[in-house]
Amino acid sequence: MIDLQNIRCALQSADEETRRSALHLLKDVPLVDAQAILFTAMGDESWRVRKEAVESYVNSRPDLDSVEQLLNLLRNEENAGLRNSAAEAVVRLGSAPSSLLIKLVDDRDADVRKFVIDAMGAIGDQVFVPALLHALDDPEVNVASAAAEQLGVVGDTGAAEPLMQAILRRDDVLFRFSALGALGALAAPLPVPEKLVKLADQDILRRAVFECLGAISDDSSFKLLFDGLSCRQKNNRAAAVKALHTIYCRSSVAVQQMMRETFESLKASDDVPGLLELIDKRDCVLTEALLWMSVMIRDVRFIPLLIEAYGDERTAAAAVTAIKSFGYEALREVVSQYANLDESGRSGLCLLIAECGYCGFNDVIQEALHDQSAQVRKAAATSVAKLGLDRCITEIITLIDDDEKQVYRAAIAALQSLVISSRTAVEAEVGLLCSSKLPHHRKAAAFLLASLGERERLQQLLRDEDAQVRKAVVEAIGTSRMESFAPLLCAALGDGDPDVRIAVADALGKLHDTMALDVLERALDDDDVWVQSAVLKAIAAIAPAAALALIKNMYTVAGGLLMITSLRILENLGGPEAEKIIRFALQNSDKDIARQADKSLERVIANSN
Repeated sequence: MIDLQNIRCALQSADEETRRSALHLLKDVPLVDAQAILFTAMGDESWRVRKEAVESYVNSRPDLDSVEQLLNLLRNEENAGLRNSAAEAVVRLGSAPSSLLIKLVDDRDADVRKFVIDAMGAIGDQVFVPALLHALDDPEVNVASAAAEQLGVVGDTGAAEPLMQAILRRDDVLFRFSALGALGALAAPLPVPEKLVKLADQDILRRAVFECLGAISDDSSFKLLFDGLSCRQKNNRAAAVKALHTIYCRSSVAVQQMMRETFESLKASDDVPGLLELIDKRDCVLTEALLWMSVMIRDVRFIPLLIEAYGDERTAAAAVTAIKSFGYEALREVVSQYANLDESGRSGLCLLIAECGYCGFNDVIQEALHDQSAQVRKAAATSVAKLGLDRCITEIITLIDDDEKQVYRAAIAALQSLVISSRTAVEAEVGLLCSSKLPHHRKAAAFLLASLGERERLQQLLRDEDAQVRKAVVEAIGTSRMESFAPLLCAALGDGDPDVRIAVADALGKLHDTMALDVLERALDDDDVWVQSAVLKAIAAIAPAAALALIKNMYTVAGGLLMITSLRILENLGGPEAEKIIRFALQNSDKDIARQADKSLERVIANSN
């Protein structure tokens, strides 16, 4: 029998872990006996102990009488931790005790009312909407503001109209700020009274009004928001930009045309610098809206923003669309300022030129191949490939000697791309690279030969004295995914360097050639366990059933990396046989194997459900 007195004594210990562990002993104790102890622990100075107490209480499935006593803890003014724990427990219980919470919305204690209202929002059940609407008229502005905020969280659009009326009849700034935010969160289209629009005359509410109008208004708010683009405060201008973009996206074609014509009046105006000041990479919604506005206004001062946005994968597509709308002449103006751009601007401009297919700027790309910045040289090489600038082949070849790996790789990719349009020119350069005494030249030749489909010279490079060159040949064949090269790879499984053999196995797995299975199975006897693992993964990629059969034959004796690889393959295969082997591995004395088996079993079970 559990001694509750001992648990109470343990909760007086100075040791945090002793107090927390004591609560575990209550899991089999009826709540009627454990409740007082749990309530005491909810006020513990340690958040870990408080959290444990809340967890135990919630798991005990309390009835309404118990929850009513829990809610009384919200009245404790001396222990903030206790009140917060009680509120957390209430939220964790969900809407089950909703009747008790609704009753407390009229409690005499304003702090209790606010705790309860915040809990209603955290629970998120629409059963609380009438009580929250009632609380909009609470005499305490903090309580009423909390009720407005939580209506936005609960998300019942039916609350939008009464929420708007509450904004109009209650003039507390704090309340209006919270209620405007909630009304915007509900995003329910509504006719907007002039009185609400006039709230934008107050500096402190202007941003909130703009954000709200963007969510609920139609083009009737256009003039106010358009004028907001020239506000002195940045946050107000940003809110106006976002709101205008949102309204534009949901407006009719006729309204959109009107908006475009109005925006054109800003071209070359003094308002554009104020809009460009708003750029914030952290705010994707604002960036998207600014990109849209650049198309509306068509002022070339936006183009640096577009170049920067193109460098971010989240906004790259929108940036390309915008820059194309400006046309060739606008980009020419930016190119004239190329020397004044930083490396991000220069590299972004190169990529944009290529993306737009503007061949008239080939000189810029060619010059950028010699830029002092590796980022720019890489971008230029990539642009050469996209534009098919075969006149730059000689300069691209020089980048193979670049000290930066990213530039080297971009140069190889560019030459591979140019094979289609300039095969003869690339072949001439490859011949020189193949005969070079420099290994990195011969490595580059391997990738180009694979693109050219040059089997004979690839076979020669597979006998190169440098293992890294041989490995490059194998990787190039694997990347090209040309099944006709499979016999070359099979022969290379006997290479003297284990890294080459690993690369061969990976490449064969990519080719999915079933003719290679016999050679791969023999390679499982390799002396190097890393090679064995790579071979097994290749077999699994080509023929999963064959891999399963091999694993079934060796799992009782396999160890280390090979067994871990087997488990990872089995978790992808799934099925009763795979699960049986994984469960067997749970008892392995090798902790790494047992740990992997545990992970693999978890994933197999999850995938089967």
